[in-house]
Amino acid sequence: MKITYDKEADALYIKLTDHPVAESEEVEPHVVVDYDADNQVVGIEMLYFVQKHSSELFPAFKAMEAAVWEKEYKQAG
Repeated sequence: MKITYDKEADALYIKLTDHPVAESEEVEPHVVVDYDADNQVVGIEMLYFVQKHSSELFPAFKAMEAAVWEKEYKQAG
């Protein structure tokens, strides 16, 4: 398994196998599943990942981001 993130596209891709993609299906808004010729899942792409999913999947991100900004603000002031 390999996980990659494209910052410009704001897309997270989870590659499960090295099989070539034969078909893709948007299973819910902004989530695309890739299948091989045997209809087995090859990978999952989550579009607008940070914008749409990070706070749902990783609630700690908001707290960490707030703490970092607060620390930088105190250092600058």
